[in-house]
Amino acid sequence: MYEKIWLAGLGAYARSEKKGQEGKAFFDELVVDGEKVRDRASDKIDELKGKAKDSIGEVVDKVRDILKLEKDKDTEELSLQIEALSKAVSELAAVEKKAAPAKKSA
Repeated sequence: MYEKIWLAGLGAYARSEKKGQEGKAFFDELVVDGEKVRDRASDKIDELKGKAKDSIGEVVDKVRDILKLEKDKDTEELSLQIEALSKAVSELAAVEKKAAPAKKSA
């Protein structure tokens, strides 16, 4: 498609040369029209890029919130496991202390 647009531009230029001053004026009008289309397209692209950035930003924020919730949930779960393990170790230490034979002094 781009090649056809390029070739159409070259064809318009070639025809403008054949028609002299009138052709040059027509070609200049085509250039001005092309610049307007380019500027509108550029503005539209900038607008779409802005919308895309906003949308991506919203998705990233949502993912961060989800991950934070998961992290908080995991942290709470780990804290409960640590408490349970600490209690179990304390209980085992108490049982071991009771079961250990008394040392005799020499």
